[in-house]
Amino acid sequence: MTTLAHLSKVKIQKEPGKNKIKRIQFDGFPETTRMGIHGGVADFFKLQPDEPLPSTLDYVVGAVAGCLTGVITAALEARGVRTDSEKFEADAEGAIENVDGQLLLTSVKVTYRIKAPKDQRAAIERALEHHESRCPVSQSVKRGITVEWRSEIETEP
Repeated sequence: MTTLAHLSKVKIQKEPGKNKIKRIQFDGFPETTRMGIHGGVADFFKLQPDEPLPSTLDYVVGAVAGCLTGVITAALEARGVRTDSEKFEADAEGAIENVDGQLLLTSVKVTYRIKAPKDQRAAIERALEHHESRCPVSQSVKRGITVEWRSEIETEP
């Protein structure tokens, strides 16, 4: 395995109060992304959020679907297939389930709707056949990601 020069660095801060909202800032980008809980995730933890927001699990679904969509649209465009919003659309659904008392993302299903001339169908099918193997996010999730953590505790008087 070869390590690239790029590392994804993220700073996370919890917003004040009893909410479950976190502010995520990606290194090199000034804006922050807010994550929280809603729906089934809130129900699982028996919480009523004051401000429902997409959960961290929702962002994983979005990352997988966004990467797959980027790969397939690039492959289609290389074959002369239009991928503007009139000709291409994608939806994703993630199943978040209680597995042995733990909330887990168990599947991500992406549906593409592609409108193209009949003579482009074979090229589209070839692109679809191979696109997932070229998606780094999908492949990372499927293979499993090593997660490590450490802490630095500074005591105060």
